[in-house]
Amino acid sequence: MLTMQAKLYPYLAFPNAKEALDYYKRVFGATNIYRLNPQPEQAKQFGIPEGTDLDNLTMHAGFTVLGVDLQCADAFNGATEGSKQISLLLDVNAEDPESVKAADDFYDHLAASGEVDITMPFEEQFWGGKMGQFIDHYGVTWMLHSQPWSQMRQDR
Repeated sequence: MLTMQAKLYPYLAFPNAKEALDYYKRVFGATNIYRLNPQPEQAKQFGIPEGTDLDNLTMHAGFTVLGVDLQCADAFNGATEGSKQISLLLDVNAEDPESVKAADDFYDHLAASGEVDITMPFEEQFWGGKMGQFIDHYGVTWMLHSQPWSQMRQDR
């Protein structure tokens, strides 16, 4: 089997990534936020009209939620829509008390914010883990899951 050094990053597109980053910071407690706006030569390449406020546009950005890195940008190719085809799963090690507390606090903050649609409360499930699901302001479906990582298959 070929072993590669690679990572998969969720890359989200928003009508205005600058506003989305503020939302994720406020509601999700996002950290490690960075944002790059287009320079005039990039704006020309992307067909952005002259005189547009480039400081309000985002070519590339990133943020972290519960230790998971995500990336994003403005949707320069058109409108964005939420999709039920893909969900983002935040999986937390239930054997680490600090991670368990962080997940519980994260969910409590989301629920209290009133800024997500909780479609499944974060509760114990029949398989022994804890799981919840919610849809954010942008139509992105998130799942929060907690399970003992020592019981996961290690042969992948």
